[in-house]
Amino acid sequence: MFGLFVKKHAEAASIYNSIDVLYVQGISSMARFSKNEILNAPNLKTYIYYYRNTNYKLCNFIRYWFCLFAGFFKIYREKGMPNIIHVHILTRLAVFAFLLKMMFNVPYFITEHWSRYLNVPGTYKGKLRKMLGRIAVKNAKAIFPVSINLEIAMKSHGLYNANYHIIPNVVDDIFFREKKSTTNNKTIFIHVSTFDDKSKNISGILRSIKTLSGKTQDFEFWFVGDGSDFDSLKRYADTLMIPIGLYAFLGLKQNEELVQIYHQADFMVIFSNFENIPVVLNEALVCGLPVIATNVGGIKEIVNEENGIIIESGDENLLAETLLNAINNTTQFDKERIMKSASRFSYREVGKLISKFYNSP
Repeated sequence: MFGLFVKKHAEAASIYNSIDVLYVQGISSMARFSKNEILNAPNLKTYIYYYRNTNYKLCNFIRYWFCLFAGFFKIYREKGMPNIIHVHILTRLAVFAFLLKMMFNVPYFITEHWSRYLNVPGTYKGKLRKMLGRIAVKNAKAIFPVSINLEIAMKSHGLYNANYHIIPNVVDDIFFREKKSTTNNKTIFIHVSTFDDKSKNISGILRSIKTLSGKTQDFEFWFVGDGSDFDSLKRYADTLMIPIGLYAFLGLKQNEELVQIYHQADFMVIFSNFENIPVVLNEALVCGLPVIATNVGGIKEIVNEENGIIIESGDENLLAETLLNAINNTTQFDKERIMKSASRFSYREVGKLISKFYNSP
């Protein structure tokens, strides 16, 4: 899953451009591995360089940068000098792009997905990191955060550039299909995430379900995904003694299975303490699924009165009340209209947007 958003942006851009991807990864857990790998797809060639992680940070640092330059010059020998360099996520790769600009006068763009610039979690720290980030951002041709909220947060750290433009995350084509007409005996809520309770506040959802169960049991709540807190949250749910049949942990679901779940459900629930814009939010809207979400990060840039409900983070009683109102009024949203407005998250639409900036003066 790590790097999936980057991969989708590269695939979207490759619809209209010839793209070569350079990806460098340190490996610690595998006894044996290939030092490099090349993956081919139409208009998209991926060069993957692996190196052995050690207990010495300086050694890892040298190996990482060696692989970056080795990969770049391999692409240069095969294809010639690139017209554009597009890096994702500060700081190291943006510095790499800046150095290449100084050496070869190749313009570069930076896309940022990470929520670390927000007050919560507030993990963008370090004087050297910030100094290098400011230099790299200032000299980029443009910066592409995935939300206005992220743009504001980046600028609050002194990451200034005259050309900030929002480019959203991509939703796979498999989600863009006609919504199947389903009739549920009970209202079905779903939560899809990586099960990090500190950010996603799944424990808060479970407590709200417990409160809701005392008022109605005319619902089911499905938890989809996995992650570091998956097992502990399952155990925690048992301690709450929520009536049997009102919730289920379905585990990781992908592709067709996940699409079917979206189409079966009546509402997506996101109760995050902090967030940027989770891609599951875009996926739900593409499937015509209204969203109940907290007012954190860039969520309110997408969720509005036509496609969902915004509530304050951490208010478990309000979440229970909102879920109850949703059960009593499942037809308040026009699902066809939700699907239509979410077309901007497709590969082609995002690819067009990226290509427009690639071809700008």
